[in-house]
This record gives sequence, C-alpha cells and structure tokens, in this order.
Amino acid sequence: MTEFFAGMSVMAVELGASRLLAPYFSSSQIVWTIIIGTIMIAMALGNVWGGKSADKNPNPDKLYKRLMIAAIWIAAIPVVEKYIIVGISGILILTINTNFLIAAAFIACMVIFVYPLFLLGTVTPSLVKYTVESLDDNGKTVGTLGAANTIGSILGTFLPTFVTIPAVGTSITFLIFSGILFILGLIYFISVRRGKTICAVSIILFLICSITGHSDNFAFWENNLTYEGESVYNYLQVKDTKDSTILSTNVLFGVQSVRMKDDSLTGMYYDYALAAPLMSDAADNANILVLGMGTGTYATQCIQYFDNVDVVGVEIDEKITKLAKQYFELSDKVPVTTYDGRAYLQASDKKYDVIMVDAYQDITIPFQMSSVEFFTL
Repeated sequence: MTEFFAGMSVMAVELGASRLLAPYFSSSQIVWTIIIGTIMIAMALGNVWGGKSADKNPNPDKLYKRLMIAAIWIAAIPVVEKYIIVGISGILILTINTNFLIAAAFIACMVIFVYPLFLLGTVTPSLVKYTVESLDDNGKTVGTLGAANTIGSILGTFLPTFVTIPAVGTSITFLIFSGILFILGLIYFISVRRGKTICAVSIILFLICSITGHSDNFAFWENNLTYEGESVYNYLQVKDTKDSTILSTNVLFGVQSVRMKDDSLTGMYYDYALAAPLMSDAADNANILVLGMGTGTYATQCIQYFDNVDVVGVEIDEKITKLAKQYFELSDKVPVTTYDGRAYLQASDKKYDVIMVDAYQDITIPFQMSSVEFFTL
C-alpha cells in the first residue's frame, strides 16, 4: 500500500505542478521539460539516499516520518507557491535579462517540488530493505514492489487530469493526494503505538494547510475577476474591465478572447482578419470556419459586420464554450463542435470560403496546426 500510494502521489504532484506553474510560465514544452527533469533529479537523489539510509538504520519509523513530512510539504504547496513564484520572478527580473522563463520556472520547481519528491524517492529502496528476507525470493519481492509503484503511478496520472482537477481544482487535488500519504503515516504510527508527537504536530499542520490552501486563486492580486477556474485542458480566467470582457488561459497576463461592450473593434488581430471574407469575394454570404473558437471573438465580429454569413466553430475545451455563452454573449446561431481543429478538418468534407486558424496552446500554436500538411489540408 505504501509503495502503491507513493507512486500515485508522485505522478499526481507532477501533473499538479504543471497546473500550478501554467498561469505564470505557460504549459509549453519548455515548462514540461523543466518539471519532468526536476522531478526525475529529485527522485534519483531520493533513491540513492534512501538506500544508504535504510542500510545504515533499517527502521521503518524513519521512512514513515519522511512520508508525513512530504505530505505536509505537498499540502502546503497551494498555500505558498504563488508567493514563492512571484518572489523568484521579481528577483530574476532585476538580475537577468535573458532566458527569464527557463530560469524562473527551473528555480521555482527546485524550491517548491524537489524536497517532497526527494523524500518520496526514498520509499522504494527503503521498502526493499524492510521486505527482502532472503536472496531466494528477492527478485519476486522487488518486482512486486515495482509493480505496485507502477500501477499507483498509472492511477496517479489519470485521476488528476480527468477526475480531480476538473472536479475540484488543483489545490484540492494536492490536498487529496497529500492526505493519502498523511493517512498512511498515521496508520503506521498508530499500529506500532509510537510517534505521538509527530502525529499530533502533523495533524495540526495538515489542518492549517487544508483550511488556508483549498482555493485556486492563482491571480491573488486581481480584484476584478468575474470567473476563475479549471478544465481538463486549461486554467481559465474571465476578467471584466470598463470597456471589455477578457478570457485568459494558463497565462495570467495573456488575452485569448475579448468582447468589447460597445461592439467596437478590438484593436487586435481579429480586426485585420475581417478582411478575409472580403478577399474571398463572398463577404455577405460566406461560409466561415473558426478553428480555435475560444469565446467567439472572431465569429461575433463576422456576424456583426457581414450579412447572411454562416459561421461555425471548433473548440477543444468545452468549458471555454460554456464561458462563451455565459460571459461573452456568443450567439446561439453559431454552432460549436468540441474537437481538435486538425482532426475536425480531417473528418469534414465541407468547403469553406474562410478558415480562420486561431488555435493557441497558451502563447504558442499547437504543433499539429503549424505544419505544411495542416495548411495543405
């Protein structure tokens, strides 16, 4: 059980880390590489140190104390991570002028995630020491522990992405999986009737983290957010200003969609794209497809400025489409399909006068929608 849930928690923390960092650094391949690399460094160091420690003093009490400490640290991450990230970013802005994203994301990962994952890295070698009794069956024992860790890791990969993060958010996801580790430690110390002090202190600290760290308020300095939440794909933020309503995904300071309250032009690239129906010689009867619909900025403009246009949208994130109806007044006349843009084109035989490619993954274009093959399609 310890091996199983330790493996599950490592993967849950890794996936949660991407969500915690995304609003500040995006969720690009660079950030994912930093997260995975940092966690692998921590786990490797934990494996080495855990094995040496278990050889010197094969006492399970020490392992379960480390589990309790890791649990409290992970539970505290939603409470303090935003302040740590902002603090590190502020210092680096003043001290470096190149590769800011890489440096800030790497240092933030090291400070926030290395220590608890180092402690979780000690689990497997410690359990091998405690459970291998003879050389006759050591392969079977180690294989069973490895399988338990792997199966736990599989569940720890799927559960946060498809269940806990969309349902209750990243912060509570951290609390859930840290709580599992915490309960494991409690069960052990209660069963051996030792460790009353560490159990009492840990319970108090865990309760404090649970009370203060259950909110997914990443943009803690904002006071005019209409909506802040998460979906399977994105951290989502809707901001209301005097003149407009703005959608940001994953990057706190980005603008993915905008609705002008007076129905004027946006001053962004959407306005220039309004030339496309005119250039197609079908301005007032155009069939328009929007890949990366967002909340419908371009679709709404096309309906506003042209007559009898038929606009359809494709948006991979269903939650964004719901926000479009709720906050951005997207017309019911615009059907939106929840699908990947390239896959939609592959499956559709219909021809369009204008295909607007407005798909972004944070601040970058998805790779599959930036290739020669895609534009040929």
